[in-house]
Amino acid sequence: MRKLGLVFWLLAAVPLAHAEGPAKKPKPKDAGTSKMKMDLGLPSFGKLPTGADLQKAKAKPAASEPTVTPAGVTYSVVRVQHAKSFLHTANGAMPMGGSLAAIPIVGNPPSTDKFTTVIRMKATQRVNAPIDVVILDPRGDTAMQATGELSFRGQVGNEADYTVDWEKTPTRAGGKFEVLVRVAGQVMGTWPLQVGEPPKPEKEAAADAGNKG
Repeated sequence: MRKLGLVFWLLAAVPLAHAEGPAKKPKPKDAGTSKMKMDLGLPSFGKLPTGADLQKAKAKPAASEPTVTPAGVTYSVVRVQHAKSFLHTANGAMPMGGSLAAIPIVGNPPSTDKFTTVIRMKATQRVNAPIDVVILDPRGDTAMQATGELSFRGQVGNEADYTVDWEKTPTRAGGKFEVLVRVAGQVMGTWPLQVGEPPKPEKEAAADAGNKG
């Protein structure tokens, strides 16, 4: 009787085991959802910038170009002289044979004779500067022009001479010309220059008119 009961129990246990089925294997954890981090030894670059965070590099403003005009220096004309030639001394240029009251007109067709102009300049500082000398005819047109540099080398004090040797230049006629001086781009002024026979004084002109009458 006991054997029959044991057999009956074994037969009942077999279907029960089959009903439960085989033991389920644990699912592998998804690598994307794993909380474990792998350290590869790479540095952290922080948050990547987005399109809104990116800006174009701004161009640096160009440096201002240096000016050619000497800053803080003032120039002035002391005197303008004309002569056949000059002797340059420690005290400045001295006209040989005296200054010319008028520039002679010679030849045919007429032209101005050779002569020399010396311009005595003064500056608040001994700074060289570009200089232009322009001779204007009675109509205001340029008759002669010279361009150079005003230099204080070898000069005493803050004064310097600028010398121009003029060659013979054709001219329509004589009259009241002008000498324009420009230093460092600034006009210093104009000075009268007689070309041809100077006008006679009023007394002499009246005497000539009386003799003709």
